[in-house]
Amino acid sequence: MIGFVFGLMAMASAQQVEVDAKVQDESVAVGKPFSLDLMMKVPYGYYVEWNEFATDTLSAQIDILKRGDLLRTADADSNIIVQQQLTLMTFDTGYVQVPSVGLVYAKSADNGMRMKAYTDPLQLYVTTITVDTTQVFRPIVEPIAQPLSMKDLFPWILGVLLLVLLGFGVWFFLKRRKSRLDENGEPIKGPVIPPYNKAIGDLESLKQQKLWQVGKVKEYYSSLTDIAREYIEGQFKVNAVEMTTDTILEEVKELHFDEVLYGKLKDTMELADLVKFAKCSTSPLENDNAMSDMTDFVNDSYAHYQAMKAKEEEEARQHV
Repeated sequence: MIGFVFGLMAMASAQQVEVDAKVQDESVAVGKPFSLDLMMKVPYGYYVEWNEFATDTLSAQIDILKRGDLLRTADADSNIIVQQQLTLMTFDTGYVQVPSVGLVYAKSADNGMRMKAYTDPLQLYVTTITVDTTQVFRPIVEPIAQPLSMKDLFPWILGVLLLVLLGFGVWFFLKRRKSRLDENGEPIKGPVIPPYNKAIGDLESLKQQKLWQVGKVKEYYSSLTDIAREYIEGQFKVNAVEMTTDTILEEVKELHFDEVLYGKLKDTMELADLVKFAKCSTSPLENDNAMSDMTDFVNDSYAHYQAMKAKEEEEARQHV
């Protein structure tokens, strides 16, 4: 009875994970590349280790020519979907089987127990190249090299010059279009979003993208620090976009924020550098805290700026 219960539990767990393998056409030509699309869907929070395909063969009959990039997305139910395309080739003819592929996953990144889900094997029919035996065989003619003359090169040179002129014309047109002029010949500027409003909007947009939840941790921290750099530069006139993290922190220290507020910026920027440059792994809690700390820094530093500005205006009125 106990074994039956555990068996039902294992079946329920297995149903949470889906794998699939597809080929574009079940009939391929011998010696011609074809694609195998692999997909794994796991619940949110699961860790996908995938399959590194360390060898250049998928089986004794099928070679791997190219391994596509891993694509990680999420569906409407927050399931994580990982996909990869393999470019394959076979030199056997007739019926050839694409074997089951084992894709590795775990219930969390910290879980040492790795499991495999296997795709279904696929049956291909490999056709030969049709040869017209009614034609007379001819010897292969070696390529004959001829020196290039100016007459041969002139059309290419003219084509390059025309492309350069065309590119310059498009650039000039777009620049003029962006820089509209008023009746006095001055550029008409569009509405400017205040740095604080832009930073808060960008942080909310980044949060909604759920980058780290689908494995894009480096992109998440890059976007987070870019938002901070643009906000600091726009709000406090510090050239933060072009500065290193250490230089930014030195400049921000001169703005005399309290230690807790400064520490939130410092911890988040330094953690982002570890992720981007040292490939440091982070936990979901650290990722959430980074967003919260950066949001607190933007809100509290802006409040500090508003208070300082009001104080300066009051002092100016008293001296009038």
